[in-house]
Amino acid sequence: MNDSVLLTVFVPLAMFILMLGLGSNLSTQALTEALKNKSVIWMGLIAQVVIVPACAAIVVMFMDMPNEFKLGIMLLACCPGGTTSNLFTHLGKGNLALSVALTTFSSLLVIISMPIILSASSELIFNEAREFDIPEIEILKRLFFMTILPIMLGIFIRHQYPRVGKFISSKTGVFGLAFLVFLTSVVVVNEWDNLLKYLSVIGMTILLLNVSIVSVVMLMLKISPPNLQDRFTIYIEANIQSSALAMFIALTVLENGSMVAIPAGGYSLTMYFVGAILTVVHRHQKKKGLQGNHAVSV
Repeated sequence: MNDSVLLTVFVPLAMFILMLGLGSNLSTQALTEALKNKSVIWMGLIAQVVIVPACAAIVVMFMDMPNEFKLGIMLLACCPGGTTSNLFTHLGKGNLALSVALTTFSSLLVIISMPIILSASSELIFNEAREFDIPEIEILKRLFFMTILPIMLGIFIRHQYPRVGKFISSKTGVFGLAFLVFLTSVVVVNEWDNLLKYLSVIGMTILLLNVSIVSVVMLMLKISPPNLQDRFTIYIEANIQSSALAMFIALTVLENGSMVAIPAGGYSLTMYFVGAILTVVHRHQKKKGLQGNHAVSV
């Protein structure tokens, strides 16, 4: 399969299927349940749409790396977690309804936030002597056909044909993992030398990004503390980004896309580790809470 067919047919089709699965995972009952606590929904969306890009912008300001990598970090920060964040929420026994609702809403909002953030980032990162063109209209078109349309179609299928919707959502998890591994492999093969050269700085950037996100989200949650289950869900949604969507946009839309996609490729190798840490910490806190409640009742 040549690169042209890969980027114009296979990758867009795979992204469409992934987002269709995300939409079909959102039942009307789950959405109604999640919307009961509007303050938690707003905190989750603020974490995803505002805090994550802001933390990414601060981190890249202080890191010495190619400008394409900086733009790649900003692109990654625009992409909400997708089905991966739902998976970790399920494994950690968080609020799955809240997770799916937040992922869906933030995926719909990305059609507005991504072009704005990328345009502003490119102006700040690249000087006048090296302009980096951000094709906002092309990004909007890709986001509409690869996120808005399949998510809405998936919601429609789940509402009108529940069994079909459940079948689609149950199969896209494994498909999504295979697709992510494939995209990461493409980026690694194409940019192997640059990946080796800047592996340490990319790793440090991703680490600082995750630490800063956790710290700022922690401060936000202290203002109006949700329950332990919702708090864990918001942490997962904020720290798990859709590296597949970031690589898709980089490879199919942006100039020198394989370079821009490298941070997302690196992140795809570490986000499962980050998700596992958050899950283990949450389970430990939940166990302590249960033991404390049991001691009080005795």
